[in-house]
Amino acid sequence: MRRVIFAFVLLFGPGLPAGAQDDWHPYSNPRFGYTVEIPPGFEMHQQADNNDGASFHADDNGATLIVFGTHPPAGDFETDVTDRIGYEKDDDWRILYSRVTPAWASFSGARGREVFYTRAIALCDGSAAYFRLQYRKSKLTSFDGVISRMAAALRPSDDCRPPE
Repeated sequence: MRRVIFAFVLLFGPGLPAGAQDDWHPYSNPRFGYTVEIPPGFEMHQQADNNDGASFHADDNGATLIVFGTHPPAGDFETDVTDRIGYEKDDDWRILYSRVTPAWASFSGARGREVFYTRAIALCDGSAAYFRLQYRKSKLTSFDGVISRMAAALRPSDDCRPPE
């Protein structure tokens, strides 16, 4: 009987979260011109006073998410990302992965029992949009799909055409 249940979970388990896709909700930032999808279970904790972005928290697993836009100094997206990776290192995060291109960047790190993943995209007029998801290392595999979907969903608004 256990094998039957295990086989059912293996066959249908990955499809079950797809039903929860309707629970994702968009977050748009008109000031910087970007949108991203917020995963189920994340509630807005605080909106930035300057309308740069917002922070979200998931009570069920302790994960935190921040989304924000910024104007990198001199409009240099790649330098801004490199600087932010440096800030993470300065805060004792061990960087496990980083990829920086002129149009997008991703980097992740670990510290103690926590991990984070950051995704950034270049926007119009030299601005940039970021999201940073931090969660427990024990939840690493359960966040793989969340990160993939969020990375694909972080994009410029329709009227923004970033440099190629």
